Amino acid sequence: MARSQRLAPPAMPRGVVLLSMLLILALLSAVAFHMVGRHGLLVAQARYSFTQDQALSYAIGAEALARQVLYEDFTQTGVDVDHLEETWARPLTPFAVEDGMMEVQVRDLNSCFNLNSLLGAGTQQNHERLRTLLRNLRLPETHADAWRDWIDADEEIHGFGAEDGDYLLLENAYRTANRPAGHLSELRLLRDMNREVYDAVKPHLCVLPTETLQINVNTADAVVLSSLDSSINPQQMQNLVQGERTFASVSEATNANPELRGATSVMSVTSEFFEVHVRAEVGESRVELASVMKRDPNDGNITLISRDFGKDFRSLFVSDEEQEQ
Repeated sequence: MARSQRLAPPAMPRGVVLLSMLLILALLSAVAFHMVGRHGLLVAQARYSFTQDQALSYAIGAEALARQVLYEDFTQTGVDVDHLEETWARPLTPFAVEDGMMEVQVRDLNSCFNLNSLLGAGTQQNHERLRTLLRNLRLPETHADAWRDWIDADEEIHGFGAEDGDYLLLENAYRTANRPAGHLSELRLLRDMNREVYDAVKPHLCVLPTETLQINVNTADAVVLSSLDSSINPQQMQNLVQGERTFASVSEATNANPELRGATSVMSVTSEFFEVHVRAEVGESRVELASVMKRDPNDGNITLISRDFGKDFRSLFVSDEEQEQ
């Protein structure tokens, strides 16, 4: 019987072998490229996370520094008076920190009109003051009526205001707050409020966790001072704020400016509420922090009320065009 012979497998064409090797090489290159790209992305994410945390730490540190400055102002330099010539109020030029820069601003919140004062004991008087403020800015006074209805607890419509029944008829219906406001942006929810009016009135208003209206005559602007009594001439207040104001008492302020005598019940020369606004930059990371603080009028201790990471920071030393870049 003939012995069977094992047949050798047919030889693979050299072109097929070369093509297979090229395909394997391409696959390995793609895997390597993906791994390198993934690694680079992880490194970039880690770097950004690190610089963002570093910027946040700088911002919190600046907040703590401002708290200390405000406390020392009370205990050492300005127990009975606050004015714009004091250390806390002076603009601080942007300064360098490790791998970045910072800018800090402190604003006296007793220099602006507290919208929650329309709920306090002086509701009607403060309502009229808000109407006066809007009128002096040539804005619709009806927004004062709408704001009073927005925060009061009843369903009674004041003047040209609006209550739940009006807001529920809107295409995107919602109800009034019926409680003290927590943020100035609630103004944007008022019926007929638009961006132009909001931007015009915003610099003169604030929302504080109190129903009291207390305006520091040493720090308030002419618009706010003019709103305190309908008989006050806005031009006189403009002349007042252009000069140096370091009144040691309300009586001293009214003696020098008799037109303010009708508003002494809501005037002061000291402040309790402040806003510390910080911008910290590290590399390409930026943190903008606005912190509202209350300084105890008895012992000067500082209490943090709120932190806002969404408020736009406007530098006093950089043009608007440069900040938009």
